[in-house]
Amino acid sequence: MKINNQIFVKIPIKFTFLISFLIVFLTFPVSDSYALSQRNLANPDITFNRARDLAFNQLYAQARELCDEILRSHPDYHDASILKARTYAWEGNYDEARPILKDVREKVPENRDALYALIDVEMWSGNFEDAIRYLDHALVDHPNNTHLLYRKSLALKESGDETAALVMINQILDIDPTYREAKDLLNTIETTRYLNHIGLGYRGYYFLESDGEPWHLFYGELGRRTRIFGPTTLRTNLANRYGITDWQIELDVYPTVRPGTYLYLNAGFAPESELFPFTRFGFELFQALPASWEASAGFRLLNFDNKDLLILTGSLSKYYKKYYFSFRPYFSFSSDGSDPDSQSYFLTIRRFFSASDHYLNLMMGRGFSADFDRLIGGEVYDLGGTLFEAMLTYQHRFSQRFLLKAGVGYKFFDSDVLWGDPVIFEGGLIYRF
Repeated sequence: MKINNQIFVKIPIKFTFLISFLIVFLTFPVSDSYALSQRNLANPDITFNRARDLAFNQLYAQARELCDEILRSHPDYHDASILKARTYAWEGNYDEARPILKDVREKVPENRDALYALIDVEMWSGNFEDAIRYLDHALVDHPNNTHLLYRKSLALKESGDETAALVMINQILDIDPTYREAKDLLNTIETTRYLNHIGLGYRGYYFLESDGEPWHLFYGELGRRTRIFGPTTLRTNLANRYGITDWQIELDVYPTVRPGTYLYLNAGFAPESELFPFTRFGFELFQALPASWEASAGFRLLNFDNKDLLILTGSLSKYYKKYYFSFRPYFSFSSDGSDPDSQSYFLTIRRFFSASDHYLNLMMGRGFSADFDRLIGGEVYDLGGTLFEAMLTYQHRFSQRFLLKAGVGYKFFDSDVLWGDPVIFEGGLIYRF
């Protein structure tokens, strides 16, 4: 159509709407989120800082997603690879972390952050020989770095080379005489060089709310750290209860199966005893797990004149900084069909101070413990009669040779138990030589 010498093309109405939509879409501003995503890809530092914040807040999976986003567009952004590997290590997935860090080391051998991350991975996973190898690489350029020297001395100690660890610690203290961690490790190593110990102890149950006579347990022990059987302790228990005095002899052994795996073996004998089981046996397998966890499973077998008790037990434990947490159940089964089965549960929280043998320990639980309630015996009311008990124990190292332990607790029995609820007192002295 032509109007005033101008030609106009007649466009159908249905196409008019389509053209208008395309014009609006093409001229509409890009959304802020999309623009931010594009800017982040162009500047990966922004995304990396976000990933690092997520990782520090233990949002490891989200942090790894951002690291992968960076690496897809910037494959040589090695900080993202190292952060991704560290998130795996913080979760205890060391096998996922190693190849990432080794790949960075192959591409950039001088990358110190990847080397330090590998040191952490091997230390945390218990591969101390590999950790020492990486520490040697790090010390080439920084031979007087006390932090690296301390890590190596700790790895040497854990790998069994205490002599080399002592040499390294003395080197640290020559550089920095105030290095507290090195002093603590020195004390620990010197203490473990004493292979033998003797100990005396006492535990008493006092029924303050009734006229019941106290229950007494005295014990003496002789221990030695052996190369084949591990820590081995021979113990004699002397008990007095209900006017009866009996004694028992026990042997505890903790042999190492392999690094991170060890056993607890126990055997006890009490001839013609009315207070102790005639024989007792214990077996438990302990396994170290990633991220400072430990698990175990085993049993206790107590043989009395009139019955036998099979007690299944285990534990799940966690070391966190200067704390130790452990949960342990007991499931007891009696050969006497008239006895009910029982379940007992105990929680232990331990706070370490200057060394592993200087601590405050809180134990709480209910039911019968085949390890703690040595004076209780195997009567049916003892298996299910403890409603709740708590024991607070403090152990202090006066010197490298002397340890003193003291504790107090309380036990709530079922109302059917006639003698009342006892207060528990405990004390002990250990001399190492």
